[in-house]
Amino acid sequence: MSNTAPNSPPNGIKHIRFHSTSPTMINMKLAPPVNFRNLSHEALTRTFETNTRLHEFDPDSTFPEHLYNLLKPSISNIHFCTGLYQLQPFAIDQHENPTIDPRWNDIVEQHALEHYFVQILLEDPCTHLAITPEGTFQSTTLYNEVYTKIQAQHQMWVGINAGNQMLNCIYSREQPYDEKSISMLHLMLPHIELSWKIWERTLSLKNELDQMKSRLFQSEEEERAAANLRLSIEQLTPRQRDVVELVAAGMDNQQIADELGISILTVKKHLQAIFQSMDVQHRTELAAKWHQGYSISIG
Repeated sequence: MSNTAPNSPPNGIKHIRFHSTSPTMINMKLAPPVNFRNLSHEALTRTFETNTRLHEFDPDSTFPEHLYNLLKPSISNIHFCTGLYQLQPFAIDQHENPTIDPRWNDIVEQHALEHYFVQILLEDPCTHLAITPEGTFQSTTLYNEVYTKIQAQHQMWVGINAGNQMLNCIYSREQPYDEKSISMLHLMLPHIELSWKIWERTLSLKNELDQMKSRLFQSEEEERAAANLRLSIEQLTPRQRDVVELVAAGMDNQQIADELGISILTVKKHLQAIFQSMDVQHRTELAAKWHQGYSISIG
């Protein structure tokens, strides 16, 4: 009987496999083995804090930048690169090497298919945590012409699957990654997967809102005018704002008085103060300004 584990990766690659819809599966060929009992209290605390911060959205940062900055104190590395791959048909949508000299980028992209992580993608495109194996990869052009020359002989890879897309983040350094780093990243991986999917959904919703906003506003000048109107209304007293809103809803003085539980005389005094503050001549103009300021407001 063969001792080869089912679904074993090509070329004896040692990795951990994760499926969102099923319990975590760990390939028995992983080296070094994951041993959570050897994690110190400090390491567990740092992992917990990192997992919590992974779910904080930063609109001024990309997700790979967010991930790199959070994991750097726990997962030491010299280089960090990221890629977004389309799986069917296979294509590289984005590829960034922010810590690598740009002169290496061409050869990295030319020989990308030599990378054992890409082989994992093609063979088993689920969420993965993998480390550099000893084997055929060390004889490739990519390894010998790039990684050995930039002190990146050993890598630890996080691959996150989302439908037909795969996000890949690779941490590289000269020395092998130890059991502690593997174990910590193992605990972080489900949170990395979830936070990336939420991040992508948040960006998608933001883009949809921006598109709605661009359709509603004819120009930036109109948007600024609406913002100035809202500001002028917000500077009124709370009761005056109530009166403006009810005028905009089409109520007359008696209806406003009944709604707010005040006298008609008080309503008229509020309107006089509002007209003067907002530089309007009558209630129709006041209602129009309210609608201009709020009816097309997105956020």
